[in-house]
Amino acid sequence: RHKRVWYHAHTQAHVRQELHMNTRGEGVIGEQLVCEYIKGRGMRVLERNFACHGGEADIIARDGAYIVFIEVKSRNSDEYGYGAESISRTKRRRLAYTARYYLHMHRLNHMDARFDVAVVTRGDVEYIKDAFDMNDV
Repeated sequence: RHKRVWYHAHTQAHVRQELHMNTRGEGVIGEQLVCEYIKGRGMRVLERNFACHGGEADIIARDGAYIVFIEVKSRNSDEYGYGAESISRTKRRRLAYTARYYLHMHRLNHMDARFDVAVVTRGDVEYIKDAFDMNDV
């Protein structure tokens, strides 16, 4: 009986780990698709998965006079809403903090920041330019 309980717990942990890996794998694929998408529109990728103690940015890119902080949301379907809807106020605040930190760290305070959201659903990219700004957080 003990062995069965352990096996059940082990199986559940394994399933959770596998689901997390699948979700993370989808995220990596989504980020790669977005990188290709923005490069095709003349933007230059500066960083991927940039993290600091107060937040993180999936992609940081240069678009002319802008440093663009891009949040990527990957979805298998629209069943649970659109990816852009899942960018909470807290997430926007953290992304804005990350932007300030990144700009300061790289001595780019003179540059304008822009916040875009990319939603990847079944390989299709929906790109929302200027999804929010620092005043919205």
